[in-house]
Amino acid sequence: MDAATGKILYQKEPDLRLPPASTTKIVTAILALESGRKLKDSLTVSKSATRVPASKLYLRPGQTITIEDLLYALLLSSANDASLVLAEGIGGSVEQFTELMTKKAHELGATNSNFSNPHGLTAPDHYSTARDLAILFRYAMKNATFREIVQTRISSVSSNSVVRKKTVARRISVRNHNRLLWNFDGAIGGKTGYTAAAQKCFVGAVARNGVTLIVSILGARDQWGDTKKLLEYGFDNYQTLKAVTQPTGKPTSSERVNIKPEAIAALVAAPEGDKLKSENGYFLQVGAFRERDRAESLLKQVNDKGFNAFVERASLAKDQTTYRVRVGPYPDLLRAQEIAGELLDRSGYQAVILPPP
Repeated sequence: MDAATGKILYQKEPDLRLPPASTTKIVTAILALESGRKLKDSLTVSKSATRVPASKLYLRPGQTITIEDLLYALLLSSANDASLVLAEGIGGSVEQFTELMTKKAHELGATNSNFSNPHGLTAPDHYSTARDLAILFRYAMKNATFREIVQTRISSVSSNSVVRKKTVARRISVRNHNRLLWNFDGAIGGKTGYTAAAQKCFVGAVARNGVTLIVSILGARDQWGDTKKLLEYGFDNYQTLKAVTQPTGKPTSSERVNIKPEAIAALVAAPEGDKLKSENGYFLQVGAFRERDRAESLLKQVNDKGFNAFVERASLAKDQTTYRVRVGPYPDLLRAQEIAGELLDRSGYQAVILPPP
């Protein structure tokens, strides 16, 4: 997603309802930040909040902790007990708070989501979609406090207990689970998630050269590999992807999506109308790489499957170069879609359908 406009640049079954794991906590944080409560206000830990499974701070009943510290614990170390303290302290009860979570999500346009808890542990009727989570994260990043927290690598929080009429503070170190903050150029924040049912999930943002992209992945096996490939693909092909229109239909399959490491181009439908025809026709873009040898390797694979592919060299901003593997041209959209389907069946690669200039 282009963070500036909200436009989807790449998608694969974006409306498929899946368990979101701890990416749920994005919405928990939004409600806490918009509750009207001050960040320095303290909330009391209930016995029920301490019974939630890890990951957590291992808070104890009767302790107090500020909303600000709860948010750092929630968004950095993904503390489940922190989410329950926030839900009970702000919403009055977990049930009331989760009703507010779903209502807020729907108000923001994330209408394919329903939340039954504030932490994301697997539960009936607790689900979201890749599109909805991108929408919610884009909204959350407009909040300066949220933005500051999610780009923090390491911090510490303090829980307070009263012992013999004295307040005793316990400092707890919290470390951000978002690996991109350490090893990916331009990373500015995100939220991870994992459960056995959800597998690995991530929603985050990266900014480069004046462009900010939001990536949202559910059900991943190679969480960081897929995330980095999608982001690199988005930045390398930003101008091309920005110019085409993504389909908006509902998913046709209930199967979990697993992105193949080398195949990260989406099938994109071009705009309909009389202006579609041109002398150049439609091209299929199978991939784009910064390294020519990777492009030539993909070229060989595509040609070996019986397609007449070629590599196109293109200049990007700041003396950067990308090598695009393409097939075509084809005289009309229907023929391009047919070939894209054949390419997917034979090779497993999905191609971007590029409209005529």
